[in-house]
This record gives sequence, C-alpha cells and structure tokens, in this order.
Amino acid sequence: MPRSNDKILNIYRRMGLLTCSSVFLLFFFGGLVRATGSGMGCPDWPKCFGLWAPPTCECKLPGNYQQIFLEKRLQKVERFAKVLKSVGMEKSATLLLTDESIQAPEVFDPVKAWIEYINRLFGVLSGLFAMVYFGMAVWFRKRIGSGKGWGLVALFLLLLNGWLGSLVVATNLLPGVVTVHFVLSFMCLFAYMVSLHKAVSFRFKGLDLLKRKQWFGLWISVFFIVIIGAWSREQVDGLRYTGQLYVEGDTAGFLGWGMLNVFAMDWVFVLHRYMPFVVLGWMIWLMRRLSKEQAGLKLPIAHPYMMIALLCALQIALGVIHIWFVVPAWAQVAHVVVGSALITYIFAVYLSARSIQPS
Repeated sequence: MPRSNDKILNIYRRMGLLTCSSVFLLFFFGGLVRATGSGMGCPDWPKCFGLWAPPTCECKLPGNYQQIFLEKRLQKVERFAKVLKSVGMEKSATLLLTDESIQAPEVFDPVKAWIEYINRLFGVLSGLFAMVYFGMAVWFRKRIGSGKGWGLVALFLLLLNGWLGSLVVATNLLPGVVTVHFVLSFMCLFAYMVSLHKAVSFRFKGLDLLKRKQWFGLWISVFFIVIIGAWSREQVDGLRYTGQLYVEGDTAGFLGWGMLNVFAMDWVFVLHRYMPFVVLGWMIWLMRRLSKEQAGLKLPIAHPYMMIALLCALQIALGVIHIWFVVPAWAQVAHVVVGSALITYIFAVYLSARSIQPS
C-alpha cells in the first residue's frame, strides 16, 4: 500500500475514532442531564431561553419569559400531535395535548440550563465531526474503500436524533420519546463503528470459544437489557410522580429507610434486573473453560471475556445502589456510562469476530 494512502487511512481512522468518542460522550452528558433533572433546563431548542448561550441569572430575561417559551413549546407540541394523529396514534396525541406537566411554564435555573446547554454543545460537536468524517469518506472513497454508506446512515441518524431531542424538550421528557432518543443514539454509534471497521479493521484475540453468531446474540441480548433499562428508568419517574417511589414499613430494608419500590415495577424491570447475572455467569463459565483448555492460563484484564464480566459486575453493583439508595444522581450517570461501554465493547468484539471467523 502506498505511503500516502497510509497517511489518509490514519487520518480517516482518527476522525472516525473522534466521531465515535464524541457520540459516546453524549451518553455521559445525556445521563448527567437525566440524573440532575436538567432536561427542561432550556425550554426551547436549539437556543436556550432565546439565547445562543444561557444567561447566568433570571434578571437577564424578560419579565414574561415563562409565558413566551410556554407558548412556543405548546405550538411545537400541537404540530407533533398532528403528526401522531396522521399515523393513527390518536390516543397518544390526546394524552400529549392534555398532559398538565407540558402546559406548566419552566422556571429558570442557571445550573440546569448550563448542564443542558453543554449537552447540546457536544451534540453539535458530534454533528460537525460526523460531517467531516462523511466528507472524507466520499472524497477519498477510492483509497478508503467501503464504509461511506454506513457513514451516511450514521449521519442521518445523528441528525434525526437531534430533531428528536427537540421533541424531548417540547414534550417535557414524554415517556417513550426519551427511550427512543436513547436507542437512536446507540444506533448512530453502531453505524459509525461499522463504517470505521469497514475501512480500518480492529481485532480482538481469544474469541475462539464463541462463534460470530453467538457474539451477535450476546450483543442483541445486552442491547435489549439496555433498552428495557431506559424504560425502567421512566417507570421510576412515574413512581416519583405518583408518590410510590419508596418501599415503606417492614420491607424497607436493613438500611432503616425506604428503598426503591421495586414491587410496583413490572416484568420489564425484572428482566433488566436479572439478565445481567446470566451474562456474567456465562462469561465466568467461558473463562473457566478457556483456563482448563490452556492448562491454567490466567486471563489478562484486557481479554474480552474478562472485560465483559467486569463491566457486568460493575453494572450489577450500580443497580444494587439504585435500589438501596433510590437512584442517586451519581449512580445514574455511572450506570448509563458503564452500560453504554458494555454494549459498545461487545459490538466491537462482534465486528472483530466477523472479520476473523468465516461464519
């Protein structure tokens, strides 16, 4: 391969990694926004209280700012409701239009406004990286090879998710819309990873015990756990809204105060709660099997089985903290980041298995 082509591939790889990293960082900032309740820190989009940068105090806003931005939000909600009705979702449209929380004006909070604003800045930064990355894929398509198609898909998903983010703000974190927003972020990241892998393969060692179809199944399973985790988080918001967040009485637990009321949550939460134990047990079994086959080999931390097991164990521990301490903010952020890291890592391993294994 010519040396000039090596330089182009290196630049393309770095831009791809930069784009993937920026999208991944959105999981951290998104989790921070969710944990601190800053989703409505800026009631409008793409600006924040009508400004390109949020003010530092309420004194810089007009006296009737709450009514101004409430009217703008309601107009956007009405347009979205019309879209829902046009696709046959009349019940959802009616619930949206009659939701009292959406009709309540937002009070300015400088901390929440800036947290949401920083989250949006990283969203814009991801978009800029994505456009440069796709432009490079098209411009150097003969040297880079395949991957530009997935780059286009990822760019479309990123823009679509940005638009959906505006609906999340307009609908006051409407249940379901938040989960779709979260899932689309993952789909965008996966598309970028495929695009990058098409041009510059990344490979892991020690994948022989599982075939590529099994890695694909593991990825789908963990992705499902993540999705229902987002939905379970929305159930927690519902419990908080109805005043059923805490377990009371003798079932409050050994800590002496009310724990998270898991008994009021449905089967979705039960699956989210116990499926990680299955994944962890499978990884431990694989490590023991590999150790026996290779005469007591001790796996390094960087080995895929070990990494997946450690991330699962950490995620389970954070889940326990959620229940015992009723979803503390720092644990929410950590739970989102670790879960995102787990599913991203497994997908990378799956792409590697596709390259190494013929079927």
